[in-house]
Amino acid sequence: MDSRLKYLALGVAVAGAGAALSVSQAAPATVPDSALIRDCVAAQARKLDFSGIVSVVRRGKSATYAQGLVAGPGSRPITSATRFNLGSAGKMFTAVAVAQLIDGGKIKLDDPIGGSVRGLTAEASRVTVRQLLDHSSGLGNYFAPENLPALIKARTLRDLLPLVAADRPEFPPGERFAYSDTGFLLLGLMIEQVSGESYGDYVRGHIFTPAGMTATGLDAAPTRAIGMTAMPDPMQGAPDHAAAAGGQRLMMQPGPGRTPPVGPLRPAAEAALHGGSAGGSFSTAADMRKFFAALLSGKLTSAKSLAMLVSPQIVAAKAEGGQPERDYGFGFGVGRFGGHRWFGHNGGAPGVNVEAIEFPDDQVTVVVLANRDPPSATILYRQLRAALFEPETGRACGVHS
Repeated sequence: MDSRLKYLALGVAVAGAGAALSVSQAAPATVPDSALIRDCVAAQARKLDFSGIVSVVRRGKSATYAQGLVAGPGSRPITSATRFNLGSAGKMFTAVAVAQLIDGGKIKLDDPIGGSVRGLTAEASRVTVRQLLDHSSGLGNYFAPENLPALIKARTLRDLLPLVAADRPEFPPGERFAYSDTGFLLLGLMIEQVSGESYGDYVRGHIFTPAGMTATGLDAAPTRAIGMTAMPDPMQGAPDHAAAAGGQRLMMQPGPGRTPPVGPLRPAAEAALHGGSAGGSFSTAADMRKFFAALLSGKLTSAKSLAMLVSPQIVAAKAEGGQPERDYGFGFGVGRFGGHRWFGHNGGAPGVNVEAIEFPDDQVTVVVLANRDPPSATILYRQLRAALFEPETGRACGVHS
């Protein structure tokens, strides 16, 4: 095993998993022992030069592994207390907040967003809460290279409203899936208007505190891992920098065909932005485990709302090239792997890559947090998922390769 990989903890109980969701009749996963999982992480982390933390909960027990540094050479090692930028995985918090307002009778799925958020175009105002949650609004992505100076200055969601005030849907809302950071910004503004609280105060009081997530927030605290990127700096203005930073978005969805960029590392300004309703919160692996446990135990939403959030609502990508169809719920990616139901979210930006996934029927939670470019955490997650759920686990994970 790579000597840089630290085996941090084993046997931490996570109570209540699976209480609010019906359990399928599929056979439970035959999971390997902790030593094999540790070897799996070590084998892949060594290949990827991984920098981050991996946490696996299996039927009430957890194992956590850390490797790498919080920044560049000479910085302190990553530990279980290190906070990471969650990227778009923070959209799960926004979706849960919306579900809570629905549970409280304060909003409805088919309410137009213009009823709560002023200053939008007439076309955008007619988009519904449902269409924002499932990314069928047709609205775009304010988290773009050209907006980085404004994003760096922003401290509230209202600071970001001018970036989207002129937006109009690019296609009839509800027609199809098109990932939209702008849509989740509008949901955050709606949460503020309806609740009378700032987005940060709302999620702290109604999600983080009830779940016991004491190390999660919107601010880039000193205990965070500094996002280190090999991508060109979009602030330098070279014409190819926007493409290198993920096309029209700085917050990227990691894909299976991508490989991490290669080159000298620099601190990524994008990874230190103040968090918001479209993503960018800061958290630890332990807190993300607590989030899923609280969600499943009914502490955060009604059972009806949870089922709504994590049920397929729209096709995100059609099956092609040997890849299965991918679906999206409301603020959660959803699907099956080898017959095993899962929900959760990933996140990616320069210096940020996250996979936070729950397999509720198997009582398995996997959290991979990295302070490096995508798809390092995604690749490691996919290998670990194979080790957990596929036969010949050692070969699937590369332990014996």
